[in-house]
Amino acid sequence: MTAAPEHSGALHKGPAGTVLSPDRPMTRLPIFALTASTLLISHTLMGAESRELTGLVRPFFQEHCNKCHDAKKQKGDLRVDNLVVDLQSPKIMGQWEEIMSRINSGDMPPDDEARPKPEQISAVSDWIVQQLREAETARQSSAGERVAFRKLTRDEYANTIRDLLGVNFDVKAPTGLPEDPDWKGFERIGSVLTLSPAHVEKYLSAADAILDEALSLRPEPKREVIRWEAFDMRWKGFKEEYQSRGIGDKVRIEIVPRNYTTDSWNVEIKTTGDYLLRLKLSGLRPEGGRAPRLKVYMSSINTTLIEQDVDAPEDKPITVEARVHLVAGKYPIRIINSVPGPNPEGRRSRHSGTPNAFTTTRSRVPWQLKLTDDDFKPIQPTLIIDTVEWDGPIVDSWPTKAHQQIYSSKDAREILTNFATRAWRRPVQAREIERLMQPVNKSLELGDSFEVAVKNGLMGVLCSKSFLYLEEGDAAKASPTLSDYELASRLSYFLWSTMPDARLLDLAKQGKLHEAKTLGAEVKRMLADAKAQEFADSFPRQWLQLRKVGMFPPDKELYPDYDENLEQSMVAETLGFFNEVLKRNGSLREFLDSDWTMINERLAMHYGIEGIRGDQMQRIALKPDDHRGGLLTQASVLSLTSDGTRHRPVHRGVWMLESIIGKPPPPPPANVPALSTPDAKAKKTTVLEKLEQHRADPNCTACHNKIDPLGIAFDNYDAIGRWRTVETIKDGTGADPTLDPSGVLPDGRKFADSVALKMILLEDEDKFAAAVTDKLATYALRRGMTFSDREELKRITEESKANDYKLASLIEALVTSPLFLKR
Repeated sequence: MTAAPEHSGALHKGPAGTVLSPDRPMTRLPIFALTASTLLISHTLMGAESRELTGLVRPFFQEHCNKCHDAKKQKGDLRVDNLVVDLQSPKIMGQWEEIMSRINSGDMPPDDEARPKPEQISAVSDWIVQQLREAETARQSSAGERVAFRKLTRDEYANTIRDLLGVNFDVKAPTGLPEDPDWKGFERIGSVLTLSPAHVEKYLSAADAILDEALSLRPEPKREVIRWEAFDMRWKGFKEEYQSRGIGDKVRIEIVPRNYTTDSWNVEIKTTGDYLLRLKLSGLRPEGGRAPRLKVYMSSINTTLIEQDVDAPEDKPITVEARVHLVAGKYPIRIINSVPGPNPEGRRSRHSGTPNAFTTTRSRVPWQLKLTDDDFKPIQPTLIIDTVEWDGPIVDSWPTKAHQQIYSSKDAREILTNFATRAWRRPVQAREIERLMQPVNKSLELGDSFEVAVKNGLMGVLCSKSFLYLEEGDAAKASPTLSDYELASRLSYFLWSTMPDARLLDLAKQGKLHEAKTLGAEVKRMLADAKAQEFADSFPRQWLQLRKVGMFPPDKELYPDYDENLEQSMVAETLGFFNEVLKRNGSLREFLDSDWTMINERLAMHYGIEGIRGDQMQRIALKPDDHRGGLLTQASVLSLTSDGTRHRPVHRGVWMLESIIGKPPPPPPANVPALSTPDAKAKKTTVLEKLEQHRADPNCTACHNKIDPLGIAFDNYDAIGRWRTVETIKDGTGADPTLDPSGVLPDGRKFADSVALKMILLEDEDKFAAAVTDKLATYALRRGMTFSDREELKRITEESKANDYKLASLIEALVTSPLFLKR
């Protein structure tokens, strides 16, 4: 099932309370909607799984359950001897979920009955989980629905506004849009992205602000340069004195490490738009140490404008520049050096009330914080700021490009038709334009100008379901496949996360886009376009669940070197690695193991790799003693599967099953106790040894035999992904124990460590490729994969195998498949 909007028409209220009436109200569909597709899938699945149901599950019930839950006795109002699988019935599937929970927790069968073997529990539980997942994903399928609606994510909304109107709207600002919920890591699933009253208000406000900026009905905004000299920011009262002493142009600001060592300064933005923010500065790096890290942010709304390392001699300052989008208003600005460091205890300069301004490191006096040694070499990473400039708003043309394009005609109906066609990504119908004309005509009757009146119609376009949602299907006729216009949007939002360009829409207009040869050519063209960077960032973030990185900030006492820059670099490595494989059309095998990675100086320090300089990610060759290679040993993955104090083998194993192997384990039973806290006087024990005790419980053995080995293999990596050979344990007596990352998989295959496990995974590359194909299809089609999709997914994976599982080729195989064309 897919999510439907609250209304099928526009959300905008026009002048005098005029509302753009919807064609017909949409009923919010219940989560367990009964559809022809789910009924078909349910019947098909029962046939396909009947052997396991009759050969595995029913004998299990007969031996362990029917005594209390059959025709004669239904303890707890539950009967299982005749229970069937019906994906369309929430009641029946809820019963299956209850059964799975009880057998996993050991509540069934009761203690006075014979206990089933762990492998029996595991097999039955796995089968039930498969049925529950089929029921869940079947509800996301649009087959059988006349029209399916899948809302744009907030990032897709921002990208579409940018390409439609040239406005860089900040959807993540407090005045932006609510954060998107996710389903198993994916943030674009149609049935999850619902429309709430909060969204409606936000969309109305956003459309109004966006059109104001794009159309600029006011006179051309005056470009303004706001320049902060050092004494403007800190020593303003001494400006004349410094100038009389001949040092007015030499005064600078030094910023030493630690976040709170600078003041806030207010900047007032008079006109919303894009501004150039420039800083002239130096960055002093101690010998063998880190470069200072500049961070400029708006503290009142927690928005970062610039963040990067600065490595420039004191006498050779550089200019750092960024184009930023600012909304009219007054904002406190902080400029900090975000490298962690000792507390300077307010001794940075003691500038207040003293004429001893900072001009050079040689001008320091004894009572000021030391920045250099006696030879004037830096002893800590230090920023030295000369000037800050705010230049804008930057107007590329006047009137704006959007204004010229929209108001190229003096006919309101023609303007709305042209704009709606582009915004809705399809041809529009006359009755749709008539509805949009209602607030326009009302506004004109009230005496508003032509531009203001037309803006009301444009608001309707931006607040309509056809803009906010990807519409697939036709209410007038049922179709199992997408139209060419719908296909253009599906393809564009898959690879670009934005609206189709003119070429895609032209091919759709010609009716050629659905042809396999044309689709293949378009995939190659689109992946070569700069906009494909959206896919290269968005898909791995969601597939690998990278939004969890930093969810549990590491304990600063245990991990004092962990900082925001390191966290950002961790994620950047994974995204850069995926992007490099995509650009080279590399094989999926590189995700499991590689002799290279993408790294910057900060991450190199974390990994203990020498010879890397600079803030930018760069490809490097790896040596065996680097203990890296592929996704599984990257710090982002290792940290997201940990918590703020220690590594968690179980979490790492679950993540492996979900993201790499594609066979998620059943949810844990309720009230599972945490690993025991050791006695301070007892011998130190590893997490592995504690898990062994936990796994001794027969109710835990079956699942943990599948999960734990996959996580234990990476025990040589701590909670933030650093390599180690012993586990540092705070409590207990004796030496910290040596780690043992060896294990045995459920099929009996043994491994000595993570390197050996990666080799086993490479032997199972077909299974990994199938898992990646499933994730790609989920991302592209914006729904979970169902039983009816499996044969097509298998065919796509096999086609990919013939191309050595190359990533770009796999994407092309998916797009040209019947699955991609299917609604």
